[in-house]
Amino acid sequence: MASAKQDFERFIVWLHQAGKEIPSNVRRLANLALANFDELARTSSSRSQRTIYLTGLMRATLAQTSDEAPEAQAAAANGDWPWKRLRNLTLGPFRGFRTPEPFDLQKRIILFYGPNGSGKTSFCEALEYALLGVVEEAENKRIDPRVYLANIHEGRFAPPTLTATDHQDREINVLVNSEAFRFCFVEKNRIDAFSRIAARPAGQRSELIATLFGMDQFSDFVGNFNESMDRQLVLEPKTADILAARREGLANDQATVDGDKGALEGLDKENTELARSHSADITYAGLKALIGSEDAPGRLQELEDILNAVPPAAIGLTREGLSAACQAAQERHEQVNGIETALSKRSAQVSFMDLYNSVLALQETEGDHCPACDTPLLGPVHVVTNPYEKARAGLDDLKDLAELQDSLTVAEAAFGTASRALRHQLTVLNGFVTAHHEDETAVGRYLAGLADEPLGAWWTTRQPEEPLAPESVTLEQLLAVADRVATQDAAAAQAQQERQRNIEERDGLNAFRLKVQAQDLKRQQHVDNVAAARDRIAKFDEANANLSKQVAQEKQDIERDAPIKAAYDRFLTEIREYREQLPGGLMGGLNETAMILYNEFNRNDLDADKLAELHLPLTGDDKIEIVFRGRPGVRVDALHVLSEGHIRCLGLAILLAKAKSIGSPLVVFDDAINAIDHDHRAGIREAIFENDNFLDMQLIVTCHSNEFIKDIQQHLPQRQREQCTEILFRHHTGDYQPRITRKVPNGNYIAQARTAKDLLNDRGALAASRQALEMLTAKTWGWLASHDLGLLSLQLAGVGKEPALRNVCDAILKKLRQAGTFNHASKDRLVAAYERILGIPEANLVWTYLNKGTHEEADRDDFDGEVVETVIQTLQELDAIDLRHGR
Repeated sequence: MASAKQDFERFIVWLHQAGKEIPSNVRRLANLALANFDELARTSSSRSQRTIYLTGLMRATLAQTSDEAPEAQAAAANGDWPWKRLRNLTLGPFRGFRTPEPFDLQKRIILFYGPNGSGKTSFCEALEYALLGVVEEAENKRIDPRVYLANIHEGRFAPPTLTATDHQDREINVLVNSEAFRFCFVEKNRIDAFSRIAARPAGQRSELIATLFGMDQFSDFVGNFNESMDRQLVLEPKTADILAARREGLANDQATVDGDKGALEGLDKENTELARSHSADITYAGLKALIGSEDAPGRLQELEDILNAVPPAAIGLTREGLSAACQAAQERHEQVNGIETALSKRSAQVSFMDLYNSVLALQETEGDHCPACDTPLLGPVHVVTNPYEKARAGLDDLKDLAELQDSLTVAEAAFGTASRALRHQLTVLNGFVTAHHEDETAVGRYLAGLADEPLGAWWTTRQPEEPLAPESVTLEQLLAVADRVATQDAAAAQAQQERQRNIEERDGLNAFRLKVQAQDLKRQQHVDNVAAARDRIAKFDEANANLSKQVAQEKQDIERDAPIKAAYDRFLTEIREYREQLPGGLMGGLNETAMILYNEFNRNDLDADKLAELHLPLTGDDKIEIVFRGRPGVRVDALHVLSEGHIRCLGLAILLAKAKSIGSPLVVFDDAINAIDHDHRAGIREAIFENDNFLDMQLIVTCHSNEFIKDIQQHLPQRQREQCTEILFRHHTGDYQPRITRKVPNGNYIAQARTAKDLLNDRGALAASRQALEMLTAKTWGWLASHDLGLLSLQLAGVGKEPALRNVCDAILKKLRQAGTFNHASKDRLVAAYERILGIPEANLVWTYLNKGTHEEADRDDFDGEVVETVIQTLQELDAIDLRHGR
């Protein structure tokens, strides 16, 4: 139950162990952290809170902090304790106690019970504060102890006073020593937390082991240290690197200035070579003049002007083409005329052909009679000649006429094509005339007057030999214009060739222009760079004066922070190593004792399910491994195979084994029994209070279960009952002070029977005796079972009924008598006791009194006092027999 600060103090003691060779600054850091522990513990790793706080602290005071080990508490070693048993505790005002309340703690076993909220926890926290100097719950909740421990009605608290009996039986004051007394407390919350260890990742199991031993706050404290504090420290000469880089730049600037002349000569050479790549006899200046500029245009500008002028387009009209078009139109016109003349000569035949076609067209509707006279084609009265056959014969005779008509259609189409082709050429010719402003000439007026789709032989007016009008033009005139068009086309073709040569020359000069610009830009950049370098060289010291000061300060900061980093890194390694070896330090050497206690707690388990080996972890990464008796040599992870109830038993066994290993004179069970399920409570009660495991320890138990307190008293061996006392807590009645009953009657049934007999209350004595017999009979049956004699033949009153006590007693006695091969020192004593109880061998009133003493009867005679005494003595004899399992 020690606080994280006290655990940290133990870490510092560990840090100063001989042979550790811890650097002085690491020890200083540990002492500095201890001196500022409360503030440090309030920080966490989130957003580097802890390292930020530590950085300021270490920079300010690390060098002035002592590296000597602080004075450590004296820890008990090898059972050398300053006292053997607590004596008196007075508490109040303290938590739930408003006024001072004394408690006599001189008995070896002290049982506190009462309802929740009656003051049991306040009592345990008073013991905790008196022994350890802190209360863990206040630490966990981060509540100021002055606030947490104060009685709210008094508004304050007084430190409890605790005395003890030393080894010379003298009363002494108990001094606070968390190192010595830290393992004296067994709490319900710790066992609950330990039972949840199986659900945690492997990396967090060491934290719950620390929780079991009350060191979880320290584990959390260690876990909140950041991995590194480098971000808060000045460790690298970043400013010096900047200045060094600038000095390198200064050297580069000097090299630039020194190489100015050579660089210019190189540029001049490049310029000369560029000019010679254009022509061998031109200079760089001549090349630039040839290219020209906006202020002094050169050949490039001249070429651009030439190329910007729109060149004449080729029209594509020639004398030959126009003449051929005219001739083609004339020929197609004459062909059409010839065909039309031939057709006109056979016009009568054309009429017959049309008639024949009309007759044949009527055959589908008028096929069985003449379409003209309606005379039937067949029958008694019929036409002389079939008109349809006559029409077909006539058409066959006129077949050449049809062909002539088809050729006319073809000829007319060819004539139209030739006419349009000629009209198109004249349209082009008209465009040329218009472009040359010759619209008012005879040719111009003629061409403009032509229809868009002229009909017939519209071109015949061009014939020179037959002019139709004074201003009519001849074909020759049109051909002359076509010659002019051809001449212009020839000139345009020559101009296009010249344009291509100009384009190639322009493109070449443009390429040189870009190269010249690049050379000029390179020279200008060099000149600018040299000028800038000269300027930077001149102003370097002034421009970097502040940076030079920062470099000097940075050097001091690095000298200051480098040891801080080294100290923190080593400190973090050491404190984590300490935390990692905590399981080994806490549980080393506990395997055998914890396993024995665990098996006793689980006495009712099958023998194969009990433990043959227990291996507790020695590092945070180790597992709790067990070997079952039923599978010797096979190690398994305990947290994977044990139930939650068994894990709780294991946690309790580890805590009690730790207390035994250090020879603790005291174990305080703060409601710890309620953390254990009912199936295991009997085994735990027997292991702690009935067996000899803790005879040399004072046991203080708080519990709200009156039944468990009663069971302890019933099963406590006779020799220990005088060293057991019971104290009852009850709620206050309005004064906010718990009501304490110190003289609680002994709850043991035999003790109650003896007390009642001493008060001549024979009925009460017999009632208690009957309860005592029930308890002792169940205990005897369990003892027989531990010796493989637990199988009894019993008669039951019905389904679901419990066996009668008389039947159980008879069956036990019968089993003992029949077990001829069972030789045990307690056997004869048990037989004698049960025979006396059951009235064997001769009838007596013992069983009758046991029955009648439990039932109310009005106006009956008094019981025989001697028989009552016999009952009690017999039960005392039975109680004196060691009936623990396996004994």
